[in-house]
Amino acid sequence: MSTTTAINNALIVTAHPVENSLSHSLAARIAAKLREQGTQVEIADLHAEGFSPAMVRPDLALYHGDAGALPDDILREQQRVDRADMLVFVFPVYWWSVPGLLKGWFDRVLTLNWAYKVAEDGRVVGSLRDVPVRLIATAGSDIDGFEKHGYNTALHTQLVEGVFGFCGLKNVTLDILYQADTATHAQVDAFMQRLESDAVNGNVE
Repeated sequence: MSTTTAINNALIVTAHPVENSLSHSLAARIAAKLREQGTQVEIADLHAEGFSPAMVRPDLALYHGDAGALPDDILREQQRVDRADMLVFVFPVYWWSVPGLLKGWFDRVLTLNWAYKVAEDGRVVGSLRDVPVRLIATAGSDIDGFEKHGYNTALHTQLVEGVFGFCGLKNVTLDILYQADTATHAQVDAFMQRLESDAVNGNVE
């Protein structure tokens, strides 16, 4: 049975270079729905903000556990995550994965001793606050192609388990709008209705 947690603050992260893209439209609609429910919404438009996805020497130092100050852009992103009671990522599927910009956000922002820690016995333990995570993707292919080649499973393994599960987050869902390039307004509306009844409501199993 599902219960609904209070979502006071939500962070929506987008990774699409075109302002009037379907990804941005979905992000705006999700933001509007959350605001209707009284949630404060912050949008991190990684393209518009010029976020750099490339791992550089200070990032690798953090990865290896070397002490040092966080780069300013990473500190800003981590503070955004710390403020949020829900995380929403809206992105197009590129080559059966997330865009390089979003992958770089994962690489650089989810640092050792913040997103995860190494316990005394050597186990890796996720340390992010366990808030709902909603992954909302747009894909050019149809669902049959995704299922035939196992792309749904690959995305789930990469993101739900490999990124967020690794960091200790358990309430993570992935929703994909298939054939997004040719989707009609009615199909987009139907997809949004499914999200509004589940994915953006913060339901916790």
